[in-house]
Amino acid sequence: MAGYDGMLWRTLHRVLLVLAVGVLGLLLGLGHEPSRADSLFGVLVVALVALPVWITFQRMTPVARGNLRALPRHRPLMTAMIGLLVLVALFVLGWTIANALFPGTLAPLALALVGVVLAALVALLNRVL
Repeated sequence: MAGYDGMLWRTLHRVLLVLAVGVLGLLLGLGHEPSRADSLFGVLVVALVALPVWITFQRMTPVARGNLRALPRHRPLMTAMIGLLVLVALFVLGWTIANALFPGTLAPLALALVGVVLAALVALLNRVL
């Protein structure tokens, strides 16, 4: 896994950037009450998150993909950041579904913003250490 650390961290930073811009854009750009059509922006954010992850996964060798199961034991900060980013993506997806069914809700996006800040702190901690 040591040879893939740089590639994995770059992917995580790209995902963090997409989620940070996406969540802030959704919170600030939708105004007071988002409509059902605004849910498409949530789908777009989740798709833009999945794209770099899929590309990175495809570039890895089968052995490296198999070694990803050892991340929690050997790379706890990377594992924490992956968990936070997955949680944020799930909050955005949850907002997308909730807004499509009941327009006007912003609550899951507020939780997603907290997750983005925590993931950024983990990324900063990784840079410091």
